[in-house]
Amino acid sequence: MNNERDYRYLEKLAVVAILLVVGYAFLNHSGMKKMPEKIPSTPSPDIVAGKYFFSHSPPAEEIKKLDTPQYVHDYVVNVINNGSNRLGFPGGEMEGGYLDSEQADMVACFVLELSGRKCPHEYPQEAAMYFSSVCAGCHGNDGKGIHGTYPDLTRRRLLGIEKRMEDLRSSLAE
Repeated sequence: MNNERDYRYLEKLAVVAILLVVGYAFLNHSGMKKMPEKIPSTPSPDIVAGKYFFSHSPPAEEIKKLDTPQYVHDYVVNVINNGSNRLGFPGGEMEGGYLDSEQADMVACFVLELSGRKCPHEYPQEAAMYFSSVCAGCHGNDGKGIHGTYPDLTRRRLLGIEKRMEDLRSSLAE
């Protein structure tokens, strides 16, 4: 009897969690509610230049760096903190500032795991919870993006990083 009651309680809890995530995503994307703008901390020059990452390394060296777990981690943290509209997905621009820096770090590690990579450092289990509550409304619980409207975060090489590689390769060809 106790197991049946526990099962019903968990079932109700799951429904409430799903409704909260769907409601949040609806309100956020319908323009009815905006999250308060968070003033991003000043990124180091090695991380961001506008919406593009850069370094002072020659393009060939930077291309190699783009495939490292640390770079992917930093890229995801940057997108979470500052947003992105570079990819032009039908879902529109991703605004930044939904998570604080510690939560962004955890979610970036979780995204690395979704793509089959290891995070460069240890991170807590609640990363999946932050991903589910903030990111899954657009990217899905599995991270594959909902019906192609939002980017697939399970790709070995994220699209934003792939575009940066293309930019660097074209600068080498010039």
